[in-house]
Amino acid sequence: MAGYVGIAAPLARGWAVAASAAALFIALAATALALLGRPLPGGGTPGHPVGTALDGRAGAGGTATYAHAEVGEEYWVALPPADNVSDEPVTLLAGEFTDVPRGLRLVEYRALSHRDTDGHPLGVSPVGHGTGLPDPIPLRAHSARPSPIAPHREGEVFWAARFQVVGRITGDLSGCRYRYRHGGVEYEQTLSCTTRIRLGPPAG
Repeated sequence: MAGYVGIAAPLARGWAVAASAAALFIALAATALALLGRPLPGGGTPGHPVGTALDGRAGAGGTATYAHAEVGEEYWVALPPADNVSDEPVTLLAGEFTDVPRGLRLVEYRALSHRDTDGHPLGVSPVGHGTGLPDPIPLRAHSARPSPIAPHREGEVFWAARFQVVGRITGDLSGCRYRYRHGGVEYEQTLSCTTRIRLGPPAG
């Protein structure tokens, strides 16, 4: 019996070590899954490094304020222009706001052409009131296909978000992030932008 115990003890220790290693692996895997998709410093996400090909000065001229929002109404807010300041072509893939405050519900993102909107819209455009972006916006296939931008040229296509006001808004829309292909690599770049929407009497 003593010999049996002497053999079982090392086996038990071996199983304990294996169990500890398995638990550590599971914990690391869970941590990796939790971090997947979490923004990285500078605006990138895992698998998409931070790029510098777009004009970082676009949209950095201050805060656009709209103080006439009404609960239940919908509004378009455009991201800054996607202008290529690099020496290589850029292919625009998507755009989004990284920080959406409470009180706003995202309805959709849409890629729009400056040709359809008669230039780049500024500020907030109420849906159905004929101001800012045309109503209805021409529905074209810009959102479903990549948009090329030549070196040192202004982008024809930009992205805009449609929001519905669902309550009191205390924060600001910010973090205009574009995803694009540049030199065979997909990058993400967050441009400076701040839009403040607040409840108030109807405009006009």
